[in-house]
Amino acid sequence: MRRGGVPLVEPALLRGRVLPAVPATSTLFFAVMNGVMITVVLQLELGLRRGPLTAGLTLLPWSAGLAVVSWAAGAYLVPRYGTRVMHAGVATLAVGLGGAVLAYRAAPPGTYPNALPRALVVAGLGTGLFTPPFFTAALSGVGPQETGSAAGLLNAVQQSGGTLGVAVVGGVYLAGDGTSRDAAQTALGTARAVLAATGVAAVTMTARPRNRAGALGRVRDHRR
Repeated sequence: MRRGGVPLVEPALLRGRVLPAVPATSTLFFAVMNGVMITVVLQLELGLRRGPLTAGLTLLPWSAGLAVVSWAAGAYLVPRYGTRVMHAGVATLAVGLGGAVLAYRAAPPGTYPNALPRALVVAGLGTGLFTPPFFTAALSGVGPQETGSAAGLLNAVQQSGGTLGVAVVGGVYLAGDGTSRDAAQTALGTARAVLAATGVAAVTMTARPRNRAGALGRVRDHRR
C-alpha cells in the first residue's frame, strides 16, 4: 500500500484471532448450498430430461424454508439462544441432505424423486437457521470504521465458497455418468462431508473468547 493510501481490507481485521474460522465457515457453508443446488438442477435436466421450470419448482421449497425461518431466527431465536441457533442450522441442513439422498435412493430409475422437495424444505429450514446468527456473530465485534471492509470480505468469501461448491460437488456429479441418481447420491454425500467440516469450523468460530480485537467476533449467547 502506498503511503497515504486506503487499504482494501482494514488491517485490524487481519489481527483478529477468530478471523480464520469465520471465512472457513462461510466458504464451506456456501459451498454446500451451491453444490447441492447445482447437483439437483443437473440431475433433473441432464438425468431426467426435465425442463428449467421443474428444476426451479423443485428448489422452491428450499428458498421458501430459508425465507421464513431466517426471519424468525433473526427476530426471535438469535436474541434468545445466540450462536446455538447456528449449530442447530447445520444439524437441520444435514438432516435435509440426508433426506435428499434417501429420496434419490427410493425413486425408481428414470423417475422424479417425489420426496426430494420435502427434503429440500428441511434443508431450507437449516439454511435459514444458520445464516442470521452466522452474520451476526461474524460482524458483532467489528468497529464502525471496519464495517464496510468486513462486509466486503465476507461477501467475497461467500462468493468464493459458492463457486468452489459448484466446482467440487458439481464435478463429483459429472465425474460419474452425469445423469443417474447414483451420481446424485454421491455428489450429495460429498456435500454432507463438506457440511460436517462446516460444523467443525462453526464450533471453532464460536468457541473463541469474546474479543474486540477479533474483528469478526461472535454474538453473545444471551442478550441481556
